[in-house]
Amino acid sequence: MTEKVHAIVILLRRLCVFLSLAALVTVFVYSPFYARSALWLLDYFITPQIDPIAAQSQKNGQLSTENHFEPGSPEWLARRAYLDAVNQALEQGNGQKFLHLQQRYQLLMQLLAEQKLSKKELDLNTTPHQITLYPDKKHQEDAIELSDTLTSIHRDHTAHNASLLQRYQAFLTQDAQLIQLEPLTPNATPLVQPEQNFFLQRSLHQPHAIVILGGGLTTGSKKDEIVVNAYTQKRLEQAVQIYQQQHLPIVLSGVEAPYMQKWLEQHGIQAQFLENSSMNTCENTRFSALLLQKQGGAPTVFLITDAYHMPRSQRLFAINGIATQPVISPLPHPLTQWQPSSQNLMHSRRATYEILATLRDVWFGESNCREIP
Repeated sequence: MTEKVHAIVILLRRLCVFLSLAALVTVFVYSPFYARSALWLLDYFITPQIDPIAAQSQKNGQLSTENHFEPGSPEWLARRAYLDAVNQALEQGNGQKFLHLQQRYQLLMQLLAEQKLSKKELDLNTTPHQITLYPDKKHQEDAIELSDTLTSIHRDHTAHNASLLQRYQAFLTQDAQLIQLEPLTPNATPLVQPEQNFFLQRSLHQPHAIVILGGGLTTGSKKDEIVVNAYTQKRLEQAVQIYQQQHLPIVLSGVEAPYMQKWLEQHGIQAQFLENSSMNTCENTRFSALLLQKQGGAPTVFLITDAYHMPRSQRLFAINGIATQPVISPLPHPLTQWQPSSQNLMHSRRATYEILATLRDVWFGESNCREIP
């Protein structure tokens, strides 16, 4: 009898200890200290390391809104040559050179388009741009010579892209006398209107774009209406502030991208790039990096997401060759100062998920992550 009573007492003690620990853990999870401790661990142990090979694909840093040029194509190389020339003029403080470069780039792209369309040597005597760009026979003959030079470039299919790029650069910068230019006065109007869709090259360590990761969708007030949820809206609100300060191109990442675009348009902002195929963070970073690479490269970006999501997102962007400057978006409900509260539970859940997801990625690799969109 005594032994049974003793066993029951031991069991009750253990039960009390277990219940006390459970109560303490519950209070800790509902307090702000759990989320803060988890965030400290995430920030301390996750150090993004830029993959040097992947970073090579972004190093050009010549982001453009043009999206129909395949990397390595003649048009893509011509655009790169133009941007190189523009940025060289910027470094030299030669602002008067812009009009010349714009006209030469327009002519180069026009010649490339005509060659691609006809798939044969051009006869510039029959092309309409002769009327506006070459006012006399001497200029026409010089232009035909230039066209023949471009045609010979395309005949040499074994030539390396670097050689082609150099020849385009020479066309843009060394043949100014072959193009009739308007006087460089404040009110001068270019013969060919320059395109307005380029973003000039920046330092590798300066952000080239603002990347916003989607945080989910929800139903709207109308029937069958889908809108961004509170998490995504907070990120977009943060993006508006950064955009008003920096005026950089915006990348929307995730299946939420079309709805994020709609929200931004309602606030007078247009995102330049939409990546709407990714279903998780790994795909967010991978597909966004592919998109930025195709658009000319962005070695560094502003990254907007919440504090708990940020360390893992930065790590995955670094694996894809992109450095990030974090812009923390608040969650819909802030942490309390010290007292336990149900609104702290949202933070605790986010922190726990990110810790487990990071451990999974580090130990087992990025799972459920497609290679291409």
